[in-house]
Amino acid sequence: MIEIETPCRGKKLSARAHFSGEDLWVLVSGGDLEHIGSVSLAVPRASLTGDGTDRATVSTLNATGHKDDHIGNRFASALCSAFRCRVSVSCGIHFENLDQGGIAEVVSIAMKLLVELENGLDDLRREIKN
Repeated sequence: MIEIETPCRGKKLSARAHFSGEDLWVLVSGGDLEHIGSVSLAVPRASLTGDGTDRATVSTLNATGHKDDHIGNRFASALCSAFRCRVSVSCGIHFENLDQGGIAEVVSIAMKLLVELENGLDDLRREIKN
């Protein structure tokens, strides 16, 4: 299990992840109110362009009116492609009264969190295999 936190607009964003066999479970949450806003499931596949790169197909369940999938799907797709395994991401981030600039800031910080998580999971997976 790995947990990473980062400050965001006076609150925190966090990502927790755990390998379960060959699969990966991820929780992304934070802000004023952690919750379940979306659940994304990514399944690895070859790129449709035929160039041999790894990609992912993502299926999403959203709570009515929530837009957490914009972050959750990016986590699911990126981690699925990186680790070539099924990835389930539950995402719930809420900040009160954000304008477009605030939303862009939260997404940018979440993407930095994704990079940190991917690097930490890469190290964790190597430890597990040894």
